[in-house]
Order: sequence, then C-alpha cells, then structure tokens
Amino acid sequence: MVLLEAPVGSQALEIASEIQTANGIQAKLRPLDHLHISLQHIRDDKRLREKYVFAAKRAANAVVAEAFDVCFDRIVTFPGGRPDRRATVLLGGSTALMDLQCRLGVALISNGLRGALSFNPHITLFYSSRSVVPQQIDPLRFTVRRFSLVHSERGLTKYNILESWLTQAKWH
Repeated sequence: MVLLEAPVGSQALEIASEIQTANGIQAKLRPLDHLHISLQHIRDDKRLREKYVFAAKRAANAVVAEAFDVCFDRIVTFPGGRPDRRATVLLGGSTALMDLQCRLGVALISNGLRGALSFNPHITLFYSSRSVVPQQIDPLRFTVRRFSLVHSERGLTKYNILESWLTQAKWH
C-alpha cells in the first residue's frame, strides 16, 4: 500500500470532516496512520505466514518505480457491503499509480501469489450507514515516494509495516 504522509493525511481528514458536516454524518474518521491507497491484497489469513511475506517482499523488490504525483478529486460512498458500514472514499489516482499497481500484480503472480492487474484507486475516509452524493472536491495532490508491505491485523485496526520501498527520485 501507499501510506499517506502525515500532512497529506491531515488534509484528507479535513476533507472528510467537511463532508461529514455538510451531510450531517457522524462517523469515526479513519486513524491518520491508517490512511492509504491499497495496491494489492496478499492474503486474509488469521495467522501471518512467512512464506507469503517472503514472496511478497521478493515481488516488491523486483519493482522499480520513479516518484510520481497523484490527484484525488472526487468523493463517493461505495455501494454494497454492510448497510451500517459503507465506505466513503476519495477517488482519483494517476497513470503512474495504475502502472505501479499493475507491475506489483505481475510480480506477485510470478512469485506464486495472487495479484490484481487493475484496481479503483481510493482512500477510505470513514464508514457509515449514510451515503454522500458523489461529487468533485478541491483536489488532494501529493507525491508518492514509497510503498509498503503492511500486515493489517484483522479486526484490530492495527497496521504493522513489514517493509517499505522508496521510489527513485523524480528528475525534472
């Protein structure tokens, strides 16, 4: 995943708070250190298995990326899921983000894991039973400088960063 740096995460939470106020929604915002863009989903096991961690790290080591900019400029509530827990998210991305996600998917597959070759880039802000009307927002722009392999402890709202990879410096 791409974890949002604190200043960018704070901006995202400000947007979320404004959306909640405008729509009369009272919901717990995602913790600042949990704001992220999921790139791939490795496994959903109760116990973390070292063979999957090894394969995921090996796949990520094979992917070289230059730092790139992303822009999230829409907000929407995803349909489906539990009626009392629908995700309200920022939507956006960039061609470079799509490319990184796809290259990671190919590398995961070549290392014996499942990998997705496409995705819908989003940042989950909060979960609620109430939906927001899809709308444009003032863009949240930032540069992606690293991506990480994270173990999310199921049901505990706890992230453990297993390893991170820096992108290469962006040359102008």
